[in-house]
Amino acid sequence: MKWFEMWHNAFLRPTIKTYSQIINDPKTSIKWGLIWASITVLITWVIGPLRDLMGGYVVNAFGGRETFLYFSVIGAPIAVILGVLGFLLLTAIMHALARLFKGVGTFPQLIFCWAVMQLPFILFAGLVMRIPLGFPPSREFLFSRIGLIIQIAKLLVALCIYLYLFYTQIVAFSAVEKFGIGKGFGIVILSAVLVGVIGTCLSYGFQVVISNSIRY
Repeated sequence: MKWFEMWHNAFLRPTIKTYSQIINDPKTSIKWGLIWASITVLITWVIGPLRDLMGGYVVNAFGGRETFLYFSVIGAPIAVILGVLGFLLLTAIMHALARLFKGVGTFPQLIFCWAVMQLPFILFAGLVMRIPLGFPPSREFLFSRIGLIIQIAKLLVALCIYLYLFYTQIVAFSAVEKFGIGKGFGIVILSAVLVGVIGTCLSYGFQVVISNSIRY
């Protein structure tokens, strides 16, 4: 199966059968999964809102357009590394929970399937959010009634895309682990709660360590 065919089927035909065909493709491997995960994170960094948001703080702190350019270039590989590591950690947790519930898929299959299938969703949502408000965009148009309506419409479209992505990830997860979609949904939610608890504990522990270091 060619890459474009995989993306087309993943986006337009999100079924157990579709994702079963993807994970049985000869190209299925951790190597290709990490490659496409890295490309997806890089696309997210370039067209997503995080770079602009963080870059705005950097420019306010240090000033100048060159600062934003340097931040964008230097931040790209850092974003890829952190994004891929987070993707690996989340996938490992979900696969481990799936094994506890008698899942029969493999870690490389889950890595490959999720990494490949999410690319068109991320690209589409990012491009929607990049639709300019005016040509060129103006502050007056941005805060006008029509401008606000367009911004809300963009957010709603992007939200629908991400909800659709969440559903397709559940279907893909169920296809890999040979679950029903209902059981797959339950394990994905359980994994999200577990990741949230771990993240909260780590964040609290980090804050305690920093506070103690400052105090002494």
